[in-house]
Amino acid sequence: MIVTVTLNPAVDEEFVVTDFRPGGWFRSTQADRTPGGKGINVSIMLRQLGYDSTTMGYLAGFNGSYILDSLRRKRITTSFIHVRGETRTNVYIIDGNGNVGTGLSEPGPDVSEAAQERFMRMYARMLQRARLIVIGGSLPPGTKTGVYAELIRKARALGIPTVIDSAGEPLLEALDAGPTIAKIDHRFMSRMLGVPLNSLDNIIDVLSTLHKKGIQWAVASYHVFGNVFFCPDGVFLSMADRRTAVSLFASGDALIAGLVAAREEKMSSLDSIRFAMACAWETTTHFEKGISSRNAVEEIFRKVEIEKLS
Repeated sequence: MIVTVTLNPAVDEEFVVTDFRPGGWFRSTQADRTPGGKGINVSIMLRQLGYDSTTMGYLAGFNGSYILDSLRRKRITTSFIHVRGETRTNVYIIDGNGNVGTGLSEPGPDVSEAAQERFMRMYARMLQRARLIVIGGSLPPGTKTGVYAELIRKARALGIPTVIDSAGEPLLEALDAGPTIAKIDHRFMSRMLGVPLNSLDNIIDVLSTLHKKGIQWAVASYHVFGNVFFCPDGVFLSMADRRTAVSLFASGDALIAGLVAAREEKMSSLDSIRFAMACAWETTTHFEKGISSRNAVEEIFRKVEIEKLS
C-alpha cells in the first residue's frame, strides 16, 4: 500500500477576496474548507486519480475530528495518533483581481515524547505492508528536526522507496538519508544553503548534488509555474501556462501525487514528468483545492511541453 505521513496536519481555509490588502475588512466571494497538510493532500489527490492510500500523523481537538471525519467520508484509510491541543488552521487568501495568494499558517499542537514513540511503533507496523512512503510538510512543536530522516532510513532498510517534500532543516537532514524522490522549493533551499537559486545553472548544480547522494528523482520549483526535474534520464524543465492559473494552493502536492501515480503505472521518465505537471497544472485552473478528475488531467497531459537541459 501507499502510505502518506503528515506530522502537522491542518484545516485549510481558502478565500477569494476582491482587492485584498492589509488593514481592511473584507467579504469573500468564495470560500472552501478542507483537510490539509502535504501528505493528506497527496492522499486526497491520489484518491481523485484512482489510487488508495493510508494517511497517518498526529491529530488534535475539534479540527482533528473534522479532518478524520472528512477523510473517512472520502474513503481514505487513516491511522493517526491523537494528541492534546488543537490541530492547526491554515488560511489562504486569493486576490480576486490578480489571483495573488497570501498564506498564514499556525504552528500546530505540541507533541509529547510519548506520542512520538507511539507514532514510531505504528510506523514500524505500517512498513510491514507499505510499498511506498510519502512524507511531507512542516513539523509540529516538540518534534526533532531529524524525524523525517529517521523515517526515510527505516523505510530504506526494508527496501521501501520514499518521497520527501518539506523545507528547512528537516528537509536538509532528510536529504542526507537518501529518499527516492525529493521535491524542494528553490526559495527555501536558497536561504538554507546561502546559494542564490535564481538561475537554471545553480538549480541544476544543487539537484546534481542530490542525485549523487542516491536520490533518483530531484525536483525543484522554478519561477512559480515551472519545475526542474533531475531524473535517471537527464535534466528537464517544464512550465505550466500561467494564463490559466486561478490558485496555486496545493499545486506542489498535486505534482507529488502525479509522480506517485506515474510510478505506480510504470510510466517512462518523460511521461512521468508530463503527468506530474498535468496534475499540478490542473489544480491551478480552479479555486477548489484538488484535482477535478483524471480526464481533466489527461486533457492537459497532451499540452505539457518539456525541454531537455542536459
